[in-house]
Amino acid sequence: MAGAADVGVCGVCFNHCKYESKGSGFNMVAWEEFKNAGVVPCNERARFNNVTGEKVTLVSNQWAYTVKCYKGRTKSAMYGRGWRKFYEDNNLGKGQMVVFHLDEPSPTASMWFQVGNGSKDEQPMEEDDPIEDSDSGNEDGEASSDDGEGIVRTRGILLNEIEDAQLQGLLPLSDGFIRFAFVHRLTRTDIRLGMMKIPKKVATATPFEEQGVVGISVDGRRFKKISYKTTDDGHIVFGSKKWKNFTAGRGLKVNTAVLIGFKSSERDDVHVLVILKKLG
Repeated sequence: MAGAADVGVCGVCFNHCKYESKGSGFNMVAWEEFKNAGVVPCNERARFNNVTGEKVTLVSNQWAYTVKCYKGRTKSAMYGRGWRKFYEDNNLGKGQMVVFHLDEPSPTASMWFQVGNGSKDEQPMEEDDPIEDSDSGNEDGEASSDDGEGIVRTRGILLNEIEDAQLQGLLPLSDGFIRFAFVHRLTRTDIRLGMMKIPKKVATATPFEEQGVVGISVDGRRFKKISYKTTDDGHIVFGSKKWKNFTAGRGLKVNTAVLIGFKSSERDDVHVLVILKKLG
């Protein structure tokens, strides 16, 4: 693990991952959404995927926590009720460093951990937009972009295999769409409070005015006009009442994963067309 702290935090895994993987241990930096998902360092992902199954047992202070494992092509993570219990029982928080040790060979890959204080200078440094997880009480995170796909993802979003396969089938978007598209999992704030934000990175690449009207639809059918405004920090926010009516009428629910694309509008009364595609 020597030398890992000398390298900046990765924008994909939110850890120090630019070092040669050695031994059985790896560390993870606790960030804003660590309570909901612990993302495995990029350089440890292959070994983690090989050793673990659908679930893994975390062992701490003689207590065992069964957590779920997500294994994607570009990101792997531990999450679920057991992970949140592990987080709460050990009083973890932003800025702390957690060190895991894989117990190999083992089909359950039990892990032990130790906690240390992280440095403020070691936290992820991105300037975009919200990470909003349906189980999170703090929905003021950021968004990370993947320029190779021409999309912006809500930071920390984890797609299941069906959702990811459908997303890959939709990419790249046709030439009529404006870069960037936005991959997001709808949250309680989005649906129940009607506070839907479009990230600054997306907004600046799309012909939004300071305020105006969008035409929004699911799969390009039955467009509905909704007002929007630009916040002081550069987000686009849809009008709450009509957005809530739209989501209710189109069957959009909390935890629904969506790909949101944007097109220029030829109508004088609509600035931008917003097209949602459900994933999964």
